[in-house]
Amino acid sequence: MAARPKTSFSTRKTDRGPTRTGPGTMAAQADRYALYQRAVQEPEADCEFFARVFKKRYGRAPLDLREDFCAAANTAVTWVAGQPERRAWGLDLDPEPIAWGLAHNAVKLTPEQRARLALVEGDVRGRGLVPPVDVVAAQNFSFNCFKSRADLQLYFEAALAGLKPEGLFILDCFGGPDAQRMGEEVTRYEQFAYVWDQARYDAITSECVYHIHFRFPDGSQLRKAFSYEWRLWTIRELREVLAEAGFASSEVYWEGATPEGEGNGIYTKRESATNEDAWLAYIVAVR
Repeated sequence: MAARPKTSFSTRKTDRGPTRTGPGTMAAQADRYALYQRAVQEPEADCEFFARVFKKRYGRAPLDLREDFCAAANTAVTWVAGQPERRAWGLDLDPEPIAWGLAHNAVKLTPEQRARLALVEGDVRGRGLVPPVDVVAAQNFSFNCFKSRADLQLYFEAALAGLKPEGLFILDCFGGPDAQRMGEEVTRYEQFAYVWDQARYDAITSECVYHIHFRFPDGSQLRKAFSYEWRLWTIRELREVLAEAGFASSEVYWEGATPEGEGNGIYTKRESATNEDAWLAYIVAVR
């Protein structure tokens, strides 16, 4: 599972204080997938965005979604629950989060809704693993695991092959100077703190290492609950590789900001944008 960094960031290491360990601590009893979903994901907003841009392009509502790197398939489950005719497939290499998603997310669906969801263990670069769909989505920046242009293009070609004749491939991305700095960002919730830890960034290769930690009121912490070794691709690079993979065109939807400089969750199509300390964007590629 990958992370959605927040739009504010501090390179100052926070004062953790003493760390408790042991079976009775809150960290020992924590469920990392549940914490991740609460702290990072916004599947309702993602699904609304997919439907909006698809209808704007094709004049109809999309019905079929493929969630790549789906992990616990939070977005796929939200998609099928949203409309009675929707179907979704989740695709991921790791059986553990898929099993967690079936036990904790899919179980919330009615039997009729559950029949419209399928989670598949497989490589997103594969062909024919699921039927062609209206929308292929690669959320939470997981495609950054492909560090070479050749590997990234191979994945984009597979995404293109998985679309119906009228189809969109949607991926989210992040960047800005803050994404290249080492340090931590802490977001506090009622029962835990979510820590986005930027451990390494290589200025020559653009390769980076990020971690997610969770800290708890009893002083315990769940360190490296999730870790990522990525290449931080730029929007221009991504759009160029999409074109080389065969997509007809691509558009960028840039997140707006509040007066305080925080992301406001509103994405509008832009042809250019002034660089910000940290930014989020969707790229929408047209088959």
